Amino acid sequence: MEPLSFVFADRATVPGFLGVDVQKDIVEQLLKLNADKILLITDETVNELHGNYFAELQNTMTQGDTGMEGSHEAPAVEKYVLPSGDAAKSWSHLSELIKWNFSIGATKKSVVVAFGGGALLNVAGLFASIAYRGMKVVYVPTTFLAMHDVVTSLKTSICFDGRKNNIGTFYAPLMILVDVAFCRTLPKSELFSGLGELAKNAALLGGEHAKGFISALSKDNIDSHNGGSGEEFSLGDDTMVQLVRLGIKAKMEVLLYDAYEKQSGMIFEYGHTISHAIEKTYGDGVIPHGLGVTYGMLACSFASEKLGLMTPEAREEHDAVCQLLIMRWPLPQPLPTAAEVMARAMKDSKRGITSEAADEISDVLLRKMGDVLPTSTSMLSKFPSTLFHEWLLSMDFGTGAAEEASKVPLGSSSAAIPMKKATSKVLASSGEAPDLGVA
Repeated sequence: MEPLSFVFADRATVPGFLGVDVQKDIVEQLLKLNADKILLITDETVNELHGNYFAELQNTMTQGDTGMEGSHEAPAVEKYVLPSGDAAKSWSHLSELIKWNFSIGATKKSVVVAFGGGALLNVAGLFASIAYRGMKVVYVPTTFLAMHDVVTSLKTSICFDGRKNNIGTFYAPLMILVDVAFCRTLPKSELFSGLGELAKNAALLGGEHAKGFISALSKDNIDSHNGGSGEEFSLGDDTMVQLVRLGIKAKMEVLLYDAYEKQSGMIFEYGHTISHAIEKTYGDGVIPHGLGVTYGMLACSFASEKLGLMTPEAREEHDAVCQLLIMRWPLPQPLPTAAEVMARAMKDSKRGITSEAADEISDVLLRKMGDVLPTSTSMLSKFPSTLFHEWLLSMDFGTGAAEEASKVPLGSSSAAIPMKKATSKVLASSGEAPDLGVA
């Protein structure tokens, strides 16, 4: 396995390993921890596909014919299976994990192994952060998104009261073990979810991140791995490893200076205001998170051009990156109403950082690919919420009678300008731009 180091400023340095088909290596790393118990937390999907991945840990002794160095007493393994996806991230499931922890006699010497996708890692990490005021936890991600975007953050979370990630902590795992071979069993939607966050990095950082993403999504690369037809979308192991490395690099180069993502690290919230709202409006498990982010990015570029921050040409370049994904995975029909999405967006967990007025909303904004608008409010900009509402209408999100009467943006005397999906050009709004909190 390739050794990695996840450095979260002066808060934590977490050792990690990356490889393909490295099951024995991962088991060996866990045995070296000399835990009295392994608390294996997974979800229903992962348990069905990879339920025997840690079977070697069940042996009383591992040595010789296992191919592992030395010998280690195998700890007792206790398994808890949660629902798949965001359904696991609930107050009730967190409470059940706490009860289970005490019922099986876990101690401070026990090690939690979070084995699953991003949602599973979020709730298992939160559990580990509060049980006994902090238990050792190892992340073994099984989705593309989790491998490069979730493990590269100290955030843990659950969802409460219909809102996304509004309860949580910052907590460092003991170790991060990545086996890219899990990506072979992922459905197309999960591959696109991981690619969505890489599209976000491409837009935020440009350069090698844009080049790497565009190259991976090129028709030639996809066709070469699918017998000349990209309809059966998949990517080879080498490409996946390169993309995981690239995603890790993007996050860790920023979090090296902002471990808790409160200042410069807040740029990775780009597109998340509308993304979280769309995901929650459809319901848990319908819209893969990374794809939701891609649509949120389109909403932000729409707002940036309307505010005169982004030229039509810059927006076209930005949106073309998003189109590489959404052309292959459109939102399910019928689309929810714009009012439903906006109601959730206006309760986003970042709300308050920019001191928004009642009719304002916040997100990260770009001037062009690789050029984030800096602000004194944690890289977030506030602007009229009607810009996001207008974008939703232009994307054919449903309207009710009340919305039909409110299509005119706040402070404008003309109706909303329709946009031909993501890469269409709109006229930049005239007049003075609102206060964006620019430093």
